[in-house]
Amino acid sequence: MVSRRRALALLSLSAAGLAGCNARDDGSDGESPTPPASDTPDDGLLNIRDFGAAVDGTTDDTQAVRDAIGAVGEGGTVYFPAGTTLVSADDKSEEGAKAIEVRGDDFPDGVTFRGDGEESVVRLAGGHEDNHGVFSWKPEGGISGHVVRDLTVDGNRHEQPADPENADNGLNLGVSEADSDDSTVDIAFRDVWSVDANTECFTFLQGGCVADRCTASGAGKHGFGIDTQNKVGPDLPPVVVRNSHAYGCDIYGIDCSGGTALVEDCVLEENGWGTKTTGQVFEATFRRVRLANNDHLGYQRNDTPTETGEAARVQLDHVVAQSNGDQGFRLGRDTEYAIGTVTALGNNSGADGSGNIAIMDNATVTADEVRSFNAEAGAGIHYWSTEQSTISRYVNFGNQNGPFDGELEKLVVRAIDVDVPNDIVDSVATGLVPDADEIGAGTGD
Repeated sequence: MVSRRRALALLSLSAAGLAGCNARDDGSDGESPTPPASDTPDDGLLNIRDFGAAVDGTTDDTQAVRDAIGAVGEGGTVYFPAGTTLVSADDKSEEGAKAIEVRGDDFPDGVTFRGDGEESVVRLAGGHEDNHGVFSWKPEGGISGHVVRDLTVDGNRHEQPADPENADNGLNLGVSEADSDDSTVDIAFRDVWSVDANTECFTFLQGGCVADRCTASGAGKHGFGIDTQNKVGPDLPPVVVRNSHAYGCDIYGIDCSGGTALVEDCVLEENGWGTKTTGQVFEATFRRVRLANNDHLGYQRNDTPTETGEAARVQLDHVVAQSNGDQGFRLGRDTEYAIGTVTALGNNSGADGSGNIAIMDNATVTADEVRSFNAEAGAGIHYWSTEQSTISRYVNFGNQNGPFDGELEKLVVRAIDVDVPNDIVDSVATGLVPDADEIGAGTGD
């Protein structure tokens, strides 16, 4: 039986999904465009230079930034001018040390942290010996109406001795867990470039966070990390990543490690892996997402058991996995998949996977249309689930080892199409699913 708390979480995820469901169709992302910096009123604007920041990339400006943040009032703005603002933790050897920390109990609501775009850079100084971070939000009793925008945050990972594989912090922008179910968390990141994090460019451990038109690149682990399982909040709202781009990250572009998440109109390319869900996920939706040229899988759910006590619900619609080194999709354990349309094209060049698409473990799939073209090794669909799945239409062409393999008695395919209409081929490149130059920081109006 689904608890009231879980039911509210699922309603919240559905509402968030509906809010953005037509983003690619009407040219709008469902939100008012962020105004240019020059149109933003200066009432309540605090320039960090006025608090002593040199913004020269050499002087340590940490205290000036902290002083500006400490002076801002409700509805005010902390402004980072063009140039490089160098910050550091007080003790570079302290585990979990952060350069800039915002605490909900001591801080007003409705605050904006903004720069002038990509050229406004906040960089972590080198030499942090242990886990470290640049910006950290600790909601405590609640944070509402915070916006971070038009800013680059640079983790400077190549000057940090801490090993990303053994670091749990090392975050460029992190939101931690609130204190209680009565705490409200509402933090938005818009037109933010987060680069070269020692571990993660964006980390969301609390529902109510939105990343819109953001770019994550060069992370030692993940571009976006999401894990809200067992976190507090009256309705466990989802974490939303929208109109965003993750590339060049050592592990995942977006790591959905737990809770509820909505990922739409995103491109995850040239990472170790594209994205995943885990045994700690309740519900995740991927809509209009391109998973391209990742070293390993485009999407995966591995064979670890659920830790939530229920099957996860994962929705995929207009998701394209193309030219990934292993499988395009690995649909896996303790998960119910609802698929509108997915396309796998030219995956498994490393021949380490079983083809374009694998349905494994005890996964169940209900799909309107599955497209599998030109698997470089293996079959179009490799079926190895103990449970039954249904595909209404399967379009396949050119898969190295044919359309299917595996244990097929539990797979129901109502229609098979071996022709590839031009509109389907064209839609992979020019359809609803965005390309990298259409999304990410700096692409808004």
